[in-house]
Amino acid sequence: MKKLQKPKNMKKSLSALALSAGVVTSLTVAVAPNAAADPESCTPYGDTAALSCSVHSESMDRDFNVVVRPSHTEGNPKVAQFIDGADSTDTNAWVTAGGALEALDGEDATLVFPAMDPWSWVQDWDGVPAAQFETFMSQELPDYLESEFGVPNGGRGTTGVTGLSSGAYGAMNLAAKHPDMYSSVYALSGLYDPGMPVQRAVVDGTSTLNSGNDEAPWANEQVRAENNPTLNIDNLTMPVIVSASTGITNFAGDLGPDPVATVVRGGPFEAGSMVMTAEFQARAALAGRDNIEFNYDIIGAHAWDTWRRAAFEQGNMYTFMDRI
Repeated sequence: MKKLQKPKNMKKSLSALALSAGVVTSLTVAVAPNAAADPESCTPYGDTAALSCSVHSESMDRDFNVVVRPSHTEGNPKVAQFIDGADSTDTNAWVTAGGALEALDGEDATLVFPAMDPWSWVQDWDGVPAAQFETFMSQELPDYLESEFGVPNGGRGTTGVTGLSSGAYGAMNLAAKHPDMYSSVYALSGLYDPGMPVQRAVVDGTSTLNSGNDEAPWANEQVRAENNPTLNIDNLTMPVIVSASTGITNFAGDLGPDPVATVVRGGPFEAGSMVMTAEFQARAALAGRDNIEFNYDIIGAHAWDTWRRAAFEQGNMYTFMDRI
């Protein structure tokens, strides 16, 4: 497998992307990671430059698995946080199905891949002490990176956040609520207005049925509004990239481990996301937010084949990284 290089023209496709869903391959990095970063809480992550770290959350009083690829330069304040989709497991899928470690091996920043509970929506759930994921991402992870990896100020003000599906909402919401923390955003195939009827039903329904918390994250409409990136769009002053696809399955691409689900579920899910993204684009235009860039793909279901193409082949991830 050829090592991916950052494209000279972000609008051109990468010619050497050969990533298989769910598989992490070995790689050789051109630049050694920060040698000073070797916390006792971490072990090597396979044959890569990354580490698998057990990170304790004080707010939730439990540990989470976080894959960290240290920056190549000691003292580099740049950080990129990667948020998984709703069906998160004990390893962030950006590392496994997404192939992000290889695709971004030349990027000089600390890459952070936390594993969170399924269907967390990256929220501090009202009345659920074991589900305080906004606090984990915006406070506890920066503290950990500062103390254990020597990242200056934990990357506050020099951190980019990217996420897909429910993680796209999470990334956008984190940036809208913590604009002093986040300097760049990339959201793929998400929803951004949980106050609208369909999007409300998606968030509340999946939270109640699938999260294990048996309820929506928010106790009242005031808190829901506080966690609505569309209502808080004026806080999104940093560079933002948003991408979505039509939902038309790419039969020539990687259909993943369940091709039927990719077609039957992934198609409608992505089509719905495209509609919701277009709504967010209209609201951004009304708010005069010319710092938010929207990129649409004519083909692609709600699946990793679509997200890898948008992120790496089409260059959106590299633009996001450059803007941190």
